[in-house]
Amino acid sequence: MERKVLIGVDGSNPALWAVEYVGLMSQIITKLSATIYHVVRSVPPPVLQGDNRDVQNFRLAQRMQQLMQERAGAIVDQARERLEASGFPSERIQTKALTRGLGLARDIVFEGEQGLYDAIVLGRRGLSKMQEVFLGSVTNKVVQHADRVATWVVGGKVKSRRILCAVDNSQGSLKAVDHLAFMLEGCPDCQVSLFHAGPNLAALPAVGLAESDAKDLAKELDQYDREQSAGFHAQTRRIFQDHGHDPAKVEIISRSEKGGVSNAIIKEAEAGDYGTVVLGRRGEGGAFWLGHVSDKVLAKANNLAVWVVG
Repeated sequence: MERKVLIGVDGSNPALWAVEYVGLMSQIITKLSATIYHVVRSVPPPVLQGDNRDVQNFRLAQRMQQLMQERAGAIVDQARERLEASGFPSERIQTKALTRGLGLARDIVFEGEQGLYDAIVLGRRGLSKMQEVFLGSVTNKVVQHADRVATWVVGGKVKSRRILCAVDNSQGSLKAVDHLAFMLEGCPDCQVSLFHAGPNLAALPAVGLAESDAKDLAKELDQYDREQSAGFHAQTRRIFQDHGHDPAKVEIISRSEKGGVSNAIIKEAEAGDYGTVVLGRRGEGGAFWLGHVSDKVLAKANNLAVWVVG
């Protein structure tokens, strides 16, 4: 089955890093196709329709619109060349430059969901404040609102193909695992690491517990977490097996980190030379993940791609 990704580009270096990242991942994701997508700004319709009586201004508006279209063409052509240079098959690349309609973030989400893409790929931020596409706020809006398609946010140059999937025993994590297993289907030799940050009382507010009581509570939480994790990891192995992977190649790592879950994930990614972190949008049910861990990981990720699966 074909895997489809939508790559948002705006001519900035971060957007081109996203393009290069897709080229890198095509080495382990089989049957991957990519659509390079650019949202074209437009001159207000009343001006182009000739409502303005100033003929000179009307002609200038037409010329401006033409220049915007030409710039859009140059942006997608540059991205296509960069993707082809990475070894990505040219016959699996499409380009789209569509006029802005609902708004930058909404246009991206709409295209990603209506086009039935498996992921939207974005650079973390634009080149400058003068460029409206892919400023931090736009990327953040896409991450928050793309409920039906995964979002891959690329923060810098990614060189490693190693993948770390952060899990927390929740249904959201199972969705992330399923997305990863699906994307890697057809790559039987791919190795995947599942990382679980265990519960840590240091992350909770101080309430004046006696030291002995705190130790007892920590022991109980740890035991509960181990019991939940055992059943959860059995499910993850079945998911990978259903997608043709050898469950024995799914590595499970569990550690606690006083700095919190997001710090634990980033620390593990850096120590293990991972290029990609996969995680659910947020913990659910019996999860120990407090707060929006995905947002914190996105903010801290450098030279790292983060897949947010919702």
